Amino acid sequence: MSYEIKLEGLSFKAFHGVYDFEQKEGNTFLVDVGVRFSIDRLPVSDDILTVPDYQVINTVVCEEMNVPKYLLETVARSISVRLWNTFPEAKRVKISIRKTNPPLGNTCSASCVVLETEMPL
Repeated sequence: MSYEIKLEGLSFKAFHGVYDFEQKEGNTFLVDVGVRFSIDRLPVSDDILTVPDYQVINTVVCEEMNVPKYLLETVARSISVRLWNTFPEAKRVKISIRKTNPPLGNTCSASCVVLETEMPL
């Protein structure tokens, strides 16, 4: 049995992409992240110190989104590695990164990469 902490719809102005204008002008990215833990980590009291810190998860995502990369896959991998290093007791890490209005030459609301890992990379 397990439970999951999720942060959904984290919004960033970031500079990921293969084209020069993407790295200069940036784009809006939306990130969903989930970290699954054993049910043993579920608190029996209402003490905030007994659960993984949501703010730490947010900080990891923010820091990695601020490092420009060409590929969303690489960004997702970097976030995953950091989360596994921060929470080695995790059972699963799932990251979804959406780039709004990607430069594909036609209308596309978002491109998306989803990375789900059940062990550290």
